[in-house]
Amino acid sequence: MARIHFDMKVGCLTILEGPDSGKKILLKDLSVFEAGRSQGNHVCLKDDTVAMSHFRVCRNGQQFSVYDLGTRRGTFVDGQKIEKVDLKDGAIIEAGAPRLQFNMVDEETPGRLASSAPDSDEEDAQSLNGGVLTETRASSPSLAVVDGEDRGRRLLLVGKQQFKIGRAVTSDLKLVDGKISREHCVVESVRDQHIIIDLESANGTIVNGDRVKKTVLKEGDFVRLGFTMIKYDRV
Repeated sequence: MARIHFDMKVGCLTILEGPDSGKKILLKDLSVFEAGRSQGNHVCLKDDTVAMSHFRVCRNGQQFSVYDLGTRRGTFVDGQKIEKVDLKDGAIIEAGAPRLQFNMVDEETPGRLASSAPDSDEEDAQSLNGGVLTETRASSPSLAVVDGEDRGRRLLLVGKQQFKIGRAVTSDLKLVDGKISREHCVVESVRDQHIIIDLESANGTIVNGDRVKKTVLKEGDFVRLGFTMIKYDRV
């Protein structure tokens, strides 16, 4: 009996205008994709008119919806300013100056996977699939603020079992971002792992685009709290 072959479709964003014009970003494997100017977004738009965190695309099977993240300039779909709308094949998304086209494409379509890892200029298979190039493992785990008002700050996760993050003066990593709760989350050291736990914060703890209550951090993970992006790494 002949086998019936079903072509799997995935979402794809093609950048129509801007520094990365022509680039295709495949929306697969995850259920939530963050887009904005910050390097830690799944879809990084390198344009000053784009907010650090500008819009979010949510996937439910083969249905995709886009949400504006309360930006000043707004997010437009097919010329209409939106808060949330379901995406149709061929829809045009505008976030600041950049324009992107949404399409459903074959799973094998060439492109970069939407990833919270920074883009790489290396033309190897790992970087083309949105991965982080492997680096030599260092000794001390840390949280480094890579975007936001506290950019450049770093907290070494050594010397104690629990580290508090938030706006409170008692925080181990004190942040000034008004979207962050006073006691936003904690990172706990458990054997050789670090676990991040949300403390029922108002705006949530986002790890690699997914809102979490509790998860184990992996080297290279990006954590978004409000408008602040933090990278978990070793130094």
